[in-house]
Amino acid sequence: MTQVLEDLGQARTSSGKSALYVVGADFFERHDIQADLPERFHYGRPLKSLLAGLLDLMPSAAVLAVDREWARLFLLRQGELLELRREENVRLDDGDRWDTMVSGTRHVPGAPGSGGAGRGQPGSGPRSDSGTDLFENREAAIQQRFYNRIAAELTELLTRAEIGALVLVGPVQRVAEFKAELPEKAPFEVIGETNVTGGAGWVNPAEILEKIQPFLTEHRHRAEQALLNEVQERGVMEMERVLELLQEARVYQLVIPEDGSQLHLYRSHNREVPYFTSRKDVPHSPLDDSLMERVTLEELLPDLTDLYGIEVRRVHGEHAQRLVREFGGLAGLVRY
Repeated sequence: MTQVLEDLGQARTSSGKSALYVVGADFFERHDIQADLPERFHYGRPLKSLLAGLLDLMPSAAVLAVDREWARLFLLRQGELLELRREENVRLDDGDRWDTMVSGTRHVPGAPGSGGAGRGQPGSGPRSDSGTDLFENREAAIQQRFYNRIAAELTELLTRAEIGALVLVGPVQRVAEFKAELPEKAPFEVIGETNVTGGAGWVNPAEILEKIQPFLTEHRHRAEQALLNEVQERGVMEMERVLELLQEARVYQLVIPEDGSQLHLYRSHNREVPYFTSRKDVPHSPLDDSLMERVTLEELLPDLTDLYGIEVRRVHGEHAQRLVREFGGLAGLVRY
């Protein structure tokens, strides 16, 4: 603890919003993390579940900065924004340049001339703006093809990376035009849209990171609210009931509060014949009479995931408080 306190002064001047310390008899590590993490500590054998809980606060998402000229794809992982791909909307010069297309206006047949020599001669009437229309239509077609290609590549990339959340960055009109090209049943959800200075080709990733944080927080809030609603409709609650069904291999998703070290349960001392309960009045396992030991939920999670193959979902803030207050501390979704 003394080493950690001495190091905190340097940690506060680092680039990370939080610091994760891993300290042992012969090693001392500090990992800077770009996320606001709660203060927490654990003594003893390192817990994978504790690290998983920290990573849960740093969601993965994709960010696409797009306008008429550029499309840049970023991946947000563990609080850091990494640029994966950058594509330019290249316009091939096929001879139809702006000046050629605009000057190539057509004459309106049968229209009176504008005076002077050749008045009334064929082709001497007023000119239409068809060249301008042709240029704008061509530009719109090029842009649509560009957006179509980016949308197809984006769908493939996010499916492969198992990313389900996307934030769009760019001018309002361009973002709307790009969204129109996304498939109706895309394997991801657009969770937010915003604009930045400098255009998609020059945008600063730090500005993107700052602007998308509210979208990520709101998205997590909605997902946790939907999860608790689903549990209330068709799930199970109360610690002992959840543990009973868990040991019958009927629970496939376990819902826990963000800090599992605050909940205490009991497990049998004989790990070969596992038994778990939340009851204090069970000194011995009913399976083999082995002693029961008091442990935190965080210590218990590796056993539960290894034995029953469950997915652990953490809820935070007010949702964690509601889980403890209304749902009895633990909840789960069952197979049958």
